[in-house]
Amino acid sequence: MSHLVFYDGSCGLCDHVVQFLLAHDKKGLFLFAPLQGKTALKVLNKLPPEYIGEDSLVLVENFQEANERFYVLGKGALRIMWLLGGGWKLLGWISFLPAFLYDWAYRLVARNRKHFFSKESCLLPSQNENSRFLP
Repeated sequence: MSHLVFYDGSCGLCDHVVQFLLAHDKKGLFLFAPLQGKTALKVLNKLPPEYIGEDSLVLVENFQEANERFYVLGKGALRIMWLLGGGWKLLGWISFLPAFLYDWAYRLVARNRKHFFSKESCLLPSQNENSRFLP
């Protein structure tokens, strides 16, 4: 079972998030693909257009399985923490609450992320991590 995380490929904050997940995902559960890539064009056509902008994070839980589920914005970020497990599950439990309680915070960070982080991604996966990235 694997989960696919779509991220903005030209965002410094997104780069840090992906680096964080690579470092903490000891089981190798997560795959990654940029929102600007070919995989996003194929997979995200199932979502309403307002969810696939460059300031969106999209999680496809159980990627390419019969029980595939999509999570966006704050729910996606918190669901990733839940799936990451360990102590991160404590933060992830919030994903079971209604999204309106935390999506405002996600949108605030997303709107201002380029002011605080460089606009260019510096993500260079190692040889071992390369297989976890989709085009």
